[in-house]
Amino acid sequence: MVPGSLFAMVSLLNPRRYADPSYLERIAPRVYGGSVRSESGVIREYALRSKSPHWLGYLYQQMAFWGWTSLPWLPLLPQPTLILSGKDDPLVPVINGRILAALIPRARLELVDDGHLFLLTNPVPIVPTIRNFLSSVE
Repeated sequence: MVPGSLFAMVSLLNPRRYADPSYLERIAPRVYGGSVRSESGVIREYALRSKSPHWLGYLYQQMAFWGWTSLPWLPLLPQPTLILSGKDDPLVPVINGRILAALIPRARLELVDDGHLFLLTNPVPIVPTIRNFLSSVE
């Protein structure tokens, strides 16, 4: 993966965002981007619904994030694959979606005018894209 912003990446190491809603509200615009930057209510709603992960699962996720890649196996994926990428995603830059689309033989990349949480913050414009993709898959 091509890393995102250093601030966003380092922020993921701190599980405080699950326990302290005011902390999450402060860092969220720079971590998640998109409409979270301009609509503070979005992240408040997200914080209310978020649940703190088990510490061991969180540790494993962080370890995988920093030391594992699936790139060698992507060309072997036979199924059609829809890749959605937020244009304003500080965590996962669009270049990552482009890499996936280039390596997965039957991939389709769709860029979304939002950030990392686009499925939560603005699902309405994305649903038809997902529906069309799923209905066109053989």
